[in-house]
Amino acid sequence: MYTYAQWAKDGTFKAVPGQQIDEAIYEKMLNCMPPKDLPAGKAREVLSDFNIPVHAGFLMGEPYDTRKKKPRYMAFGMNDYGKGKKFFYLGLSTAGTVLHGEYYFFDCMNAFVSDRPFLASSFDSEQEAIGYAADYEATLIWRKYDHGVMTASKVVYDPMYIFNDEEVEA
Repeated sequence: MYTYAQWAKDGTFKAVPGQQIDEAIYEKMLNCMPPKDLPAGKAREVLSDFNIPVHAGFLMGEPYDTRKKKPRYMAFGMNDYGKGKKFFYLGLSTAGTVLHGEYYFFDCMNAFVSDRPFLASSFDSEQEAIGYAADYEATLIWRKYDHGVMTASKVVYDPMYIFNDEEVEA
């Protein structure tokens, strides 16, 4: 485990991607400036590359460097699967896509069917999107974004509540 004391020795961050870090480093990186969201694909990548299940995390708000005209950020994650919280340095990552417009998300048992949202305009109608959600027994969520800020959200279809009270007989 890479500790805050090790970092403080010379002020150079020397954790390697996938390495466990102490909570003090995680909190320092989280609180030094407003963080960015950890891209959805980063958690899957870390599980594949390092066998680390991450259920929360962030990107530092300031870029570490730039590659191919894309800023890269230091990524951090944590998990708490019954054995106490563990914190990790996840390496460098680009930020996720900034959404603008109306999108559908398909949520199947709290696990999104895809890492990406679907443009609402890619469906002929809301009914078509509901049909796809029903096929996957997924909740269909509609969201509107304005340059990365969610401005509206509603559950369009939920397979757990497909009947209203008037249709159900006792």
